[in-house]
This record gives sequence, C-alpha cells and structure tokens, in this order.
Amino acid sequence: MDGLAVPVRNDLKVLRAQRSWTQARLAEELGVSRQTVNALEAGRYDPSLPLAFTIARVFGLTIEEIFFPDDEAS
Repeated sequence: MDGLAVPVRNDLKVLRAQRSWTQARLAEELGVSRQTVNALEAGRYDPSLPLAFTIARVFGLTIEEIFFPDDEAS
C-alpha cells in the first residue's frame, strides 16, 4: 500500500508570507506547535484531514488550493 502514496506539496509558506505571519502566529491560528508548521512547510509532515480542513478555513481557501500532488517527486 505504501507504493500508492502520492507525495504532496503545499503553499503554506507563501500563504503565511502574504499575511506577514510568523510560523508561531500560524501555529496559534491552527492550534498546533510552531514545529508542526515548520514540518508542514518543509514537506516533512502531511496534515491529518481535520488539520487540512482547519488550514483551509484559516486561509479561506479549499484544501485543493493549498495542497496538491508533487508531480516532480519520483
């Protein structure tokens, strides 16, 4: 089943920068640690579905507008 996993990228860093938010501020908005935000932005962690919905709500976007397949990953 692991072979079916699709690498995911996100625009969190860009969206956060557009609002002049620090990672700490975004973490507060999401109810997670700054380290979690850092891992999300770096692509080291994929959010749970509830967290993805929270992220989308905070930015006023859909999940698909924030998270997308990484077609460049092999």
